[in-house]
Amino acid sequence: RGRAAEGQIAGALWATLTHPRCDEWLEMRVLGQVHMLQHQVGAAQRVDVARHRELAAEHQALARDYAEVQQRVTVWSQERAREQQAWEQERLQLRAAQIGLCTQLAQAREQLAHWQAARPDLPEREQLRERLAEQIERNQALQREVNRLSSRVAAVVDAATGPVLASVAAEADLPPAPVKLDHRVILCVGGRGGSVPQYRQAVEGCGAQFLHHDGGDEHKPAQLEPQLAAADLVICQTGCISHDAYWRVKDHCKRHGKRCVFVETPSRTAFERALAQAAADEGAAATS
Repeated sequence: RGRAAEGQIAGALWATLTHPRCDEWLEMRVLGQVHMLQHQVGAAQRVDVARHRELAAEHQALARDYAEVQQRVTVWSQERAREQQAWEQERLQLRAAQIGLCTQLAQAREQLAHWQAARPDLPEREQLRERLAEQIERNQALQREVNRLSSRVAAVVDAATGPVLASVAAEADLPPAPVKLDHRVILCVGGRGGSVPQYRQAVEGCGAQFLHHDGGDEHKPAQLEPQLAAADLVICQTGCISHDAYWRVKDHCKRHGKRCVFVETPSRTAFERALAQAAADEGAAATS
């Protein structure tokens, strides 16, 4: 039994069967135990085989899982390598762009230093330029306000003086002296848009040709110069023209000795008064 427990069956079986005191009953009993041991060994072998098969199947499953994991790791590593390569290329490109920008900045600073050395008054000139731009913008705003107020004043003046002049003329029963400016070209610069037909009627009633420029951006500043050159007389309504147009008119008339009448308040009455003044001046000049 001890040998059987240790797994040494062959030696113990041979010693028992060849012992002188081993009789038939003992031999049958020993052989029966050996037979039972054979059954136990067979059962154990079958269990071991089944377990081995289970372990083999489990090993195959683990091997497949490991292969899949290994493949995923390989793919991930390749993707990371490609991304890292792309990042490295992008970094090199950004670095090259940074170097280029730094070079351009250094060149710009060098050029600026050169200009500042050549023109020490450049910062002051820039400040004056900014102040001039602010002043021009402020003047334009003021000019717009003046134009608005002038239009209101002109409307009030026309409404107030029209009936008075009509009544005075009726009482005196004296027709106004006709204004003659035959074959003259009269340029009106400025004026309210709604009054332009009235200005045209007044000029053509004097026998003259009428030209008009709004004194702003509607007719373009470039068109003002040829109209000034074609005119014999200029009536400039200063209350509703731009600063640039005013100086263009004044400079042209001064350089060419051309007659120019400045009207501060844009209205038909003031315009007709300017026509009468121009006709009177021409008559006086012809008489003298």
